[in-house]
Amino acid sequence: MSQTTVQLALGKQKIIEDIKVLLNDSEELLRLSASLPGEGVEALRSRLRDHVDSARVALEDAQASAQGRYRAGIDCTEKYVKDNPWQSLGMAAGVGFLIGLLVSR
Repeated sequence: MSQTTVQLALGKQKIIEDIKVLLNDSEELLRLSASLPGEGVEALRSRLRDHVDSARVALEDAQASAQGRYRAGIDCTEKYVKDNPWQSLGMAAGVGFLIGLLVSR
């Protein structure tokens, strides 16, 4: 496994955990909002707001990271195609041929 794949998996797991915590706190807020005085509800809302903010930051970081890796992949592909135009054309023709075979069945 490459380092990028491991980082992506860890980031995905962290986002899932943050969303689970957010949902649990939301359910707790809904369940307790009727019976708690104003301070208790406000404390839960504050915790919920903190979790929402951290989940939002995690999602933004994951998105920025994915965009960076995507851009790096595009740059590498462009460089390869420019350096090896005939090999790229051959690979594209081969992939097209295989797709044509699969579609014709």
